[in-house]
Amino acid sequence: MNNFFEEVLMDGITDMIFVFKVINKDDFQFQFINKSAKERIGTSKDIIGLSLKEVEKRLDKSEFLYELFRKVAISQTSFTYEDTYEINEERQKTLYFETVLTPLLNKHGLVDRLVAVVRDITKEKETLSSVKEMASNAIENNDRFHSLFFHNTDGIFILNNMGYITDGNEASEKITGYKIEEVVGKSFNTLVELQDIELKRVIDDAINGTTKSYNIIIKNKSGDYVNIIYKIVPLLVDGVVIGLYGILKDVTDLMKNSEKLEESENRFRIIAENANDLITLVNKDGKIIYVSPSYKNVLGYQSNEFLGKDFVHNIHPTDQERIKDVAKKSIQSGEAFTIEFKQKNANEEMLWCESIGKPVFNHKNELQHLVILTRDITLRKEYESKLKYFAYHDALTELPNRILFNKRFASAKKQFSNKNNSLAIVILDIDHFKVINDTYGHDIGDAVIKEFGARIQQSIRSHDTVARMGGDEFVILLPNIQNIENAVEIAKRIKIKMQQPWKIKGQKLTVTTSMGIAMAKFSQKITKSELIKNADIALYEAKNSGRDNYKLYIK
Repeated sequence: MNNFFEEVLMDGITDMIFVFKVINKDDFQFQFINKSAKERIGTSKDIIGLSLKEVEKRLDKSEFLYELFRKVAISQTSFTYEDTYEINEERQKTLYFETVLTPLLNKHGLVDRLVAVVRDITKEKETLSSVKEMASNAIENNDRFHSLFFHNTDGIFILNNMGYITDGNEASEKITGYKIEEVVGKSFNTLVELQDIELKRVIDDAINGTTKSYNIIIKNKSGDYVNIIYKIVPLLVDGVVIGLYGILKDVTDLMKNSEKLEESENRFRIIAENANDLITLVNKDGKIIYVSPSYKNVLGYQSNEFLGKDFVHNIHPTDQERIKDVAKKSIQSGEAFTIEFKQKNANEEMLWCESIGKPVFNHKNELQHLVILTRDITLRKEYESKLKYFAYHDALTELPNRILFNKRFASAKKQFSNKNNSLAIVILDIDHFKVINDTYGHDIGDAVIKEFGARIQQSIRSHDTVARMGGDEFVILLPNIQNIENAVEIAKRIKIKMQQPWKIKGQKLTVTTSMGIAMAKFSQKITKSELIKNADIALYEAKNSGRDNYKLYIK
């Protein structure tokens, strides 16, 4: 059994694993390195038995690492930190790693070994970067994305192109201890206590499209030092850099509770039992032979409920064959695989998960088992879905915005051209909306706009589209309308709907609308801008005719 766990630890875990012997809490001797670590750092067994001091010249940021090791050995508590490494292939690439450094206690209660588990989180960082870029593009046009900025768990400063702070989120206040108004107008450099980077160069690189992460130390308002992973990315609008984002991740307070760990046979269990991810071993017949205790926390199942079952039995039926095929190809090639899928928890809820799997072979090159690490990515998927939704919908009314309206118009125009269908557009706004805003305030004004959009939605057909274009202006797309009388009938329904009583936050209001209708008939060559222009002309006529009415564009 000892050899089994040694093989799993050495060859079956894709994470890098290092075991160090502690010498007088002051130096650290390499005692074990698994296969993945050897391949990653490009070394062999020649450093086993050597101390960290002897090989530290080969290690980047050696002083930072050495101090962390001493801190863990003295405090007897685990520590988690993130770091970056640069590799030079055909072009420069940054890799991101998360390291969990855990002390092992001997029978006398003293730390005699440290276990370092290093996980590659590059893909997660790249995904997070893509999501943040999506959010930054949307902030300029949609109030909803402000929440993504202000409620982000990472600190974010908005900088001008000279590196001076112009704004920041709540998380940046927690990290630095300074209120935003205390640092606005100051250079970010004034917060940095220890640094080996030149801010102007970093800014110039970001403006030119090169962004990197840097480890820096800042001194917060209380005088405490805070370890930060810092990155500057450009804020782009229509391809033009209008400012910069400085993103701060606090890696100081990632300490975890320590546990007594044992040697040799229990090395694998130390990693598995303390992991938040699901660890699964699958034999050559596709049956589960081991699951980590984290199954209980993540899925709500006891680990023994999975033993002996097919490894895809809990996975959504539509994903099962795909996972089997990926696992089969991985075994044939000997390469690791990564796949996203859905599986159910004990409450019969479907969770989005991501698995990284790798086959382990014995000395005869026969499959011994698959090692699969799985994590719950449901929140990430929901986050991505919300970003996509609010990129196409108005934040206040949750109706389609201008972008989605343009897409649907393009589709309707294609049907209009190919299928001899008629097409109409209605532009409408709220009569005397400024008076409502000035009299009752913007809160009631926003509520009126929201209710106005809802009443329009209730008056149109299921395949029609109403979109908010901005302010109190809305536009309705009427595909397959057949004739102008049908468009007029919809306008009448909207007018009647608006005449129903209005009561907003205790205020009784009278709200009416003016509408302009423009129609394109088959055989006409019409553009969206021309059709909207015609509807605008009709709207202007409706307003000049006393409002609370509709007019047709007649050419």
